[in-house]
Amino acid sequence: MIDDSEFVALFREHHNAVLRFIERRVSDREAAADLTMDCFEIAWRKRDPRDPFGLPWLYRTARNLIANEYRRRDREGALWAHIEDHVRILSSESSPALVETLVDAMKSLPERDREVLWLTYWEELPASEIAVVLGMSEGAVWTRLNRVRARLRPLLTAATDARTEEVADDRR
Repeated sequence: MIDDSEFVALFREHHNAVLRFIERRVSDREAAADLTMDCFEIAWRKRDPRDPFGLPWLYRTARNLIANEYRRRDREGALWAHIEDHVRILSSESSPALVETLVDAMKSLPERDREVLWLTYWEELPASEIAVVLGMSEGAVWTRLNRVRARLRPLLTAATDARTEEVADDRR
């Protein structure tokens, strides 16, 4: 194992270069910063004084992380398309604007909050099973679910009000 000071030197020397490398390939600055830190976390775990690595190794690791990010985005895009289709089927009498509002509201939530909603409403799991999946207490599941619902309620109420006005305008 290399000592901490050698890793700190590696980090200081190459952090900006790796970050710029990733930023040029990933459009989201926050994601690029996260991927950069992931790259150095991997470097920390794999460090070996007999086989030191430098910038080329970090770039190769960053490329792998970027490829994973692209795959994750593709999967997430497919998931959102599936969710939109599912919501449209469930709310066939709703306007496209209302469906779009629901999907946009869901997208605005942090992933951990969306996960609670998906497990509750799409997978139809009880809170006790969601607690096992997410590694938290049942009480924490209920707390998170109630907070997410409270955040969604005003967004959906506003969309419903807009839909009511739209229908009223159409009847005039």
